[in-house]
Amino acid sequence: MAATMFDVGTYKLAAEVSGKGSPAVVFSSGSGDAGEAWDAVISALRSSTTLVTYARAGIGESERPADSTPRSVGEAAEELHRLLVATEVAGPFVLVGHSLGALVALTFAAQRPQHLAGLVLVDATDVHLNLDIEKPRTVAADGDRADHLSFDVLASAEEVARSRRPLDVPSVVIASRVERWLDLDDLEPWRPFTPAELDKRWQNHHRALAANLGAVHKIARFGGHYVQKDDPTIVAEAIDDLIDSARGRLAGR
Repeated sequence: MAATMFDVGTYKLAAEVSGKGSPAVVFSSGSGDAGEAWDAVISALRSSTTLVTYARAGIGESERPADSTPRSVGEAAEELHRLLVATEVAGPFVLVGHSLGALVALTFAAQRPQHLAGLVLVDATDVHLNLDIEKPRTVAADGDRADHLSFDVLASAEEVARSRRPLDVPSVVIASRVERWLDLDDLEPWRPFTPAELDKRWQNHHRALAANLGAVHKIARFGGHYVQKDDPTIVAEAIDDLIDSARGRLAGR
């Protein structure tokens, strides 16, 4: 279906709202990705409910604000909140995020726990890795469009650290498969780490994140960083479980 443009203040975001039912599932994509990144997962869902996919400012068909200053993941989470208000989709939401989009979802959950029915983080970025490499990256581009926005890594790292706390709703942390970093073609951006060190760090990062949130920890069976494309069933099953849990809580009231 064609995207609809929703006014989020001084600019508009492209989003697709489909299906019916509660809780609504909201997808937050990784760097430069719009809603199509979740097509395989959506096809694998057994639940029927309201689905929301969108593109952040400066991605796909979405406009961008006049201010191009690098922003934090918390500011991107606030943008998502304004979008959900504009769509008039009612919460609480099952929020699903991938990569940098998972950090947006995480900070959204910390900022607005009252709007949350569940959280699924899919191969969430280890934001501190960007600061621990030989040539630290303090700014991370959000896509490759000529007028793309960027993330302030230092500010985002602080927000992520504050957001890593137990949630009052079911949550799932999914890591990409063990040893996927061993397939790395270009090691230069990640020096001084070896592929084996990166792989161990990545798995430890997701294990610790799950422990911080009190979340279920899962590991993809195959594929790479794009778990939602390479192993969509593991993501769809996690979402379905959280939908069932949310509906069970509502029925028990």
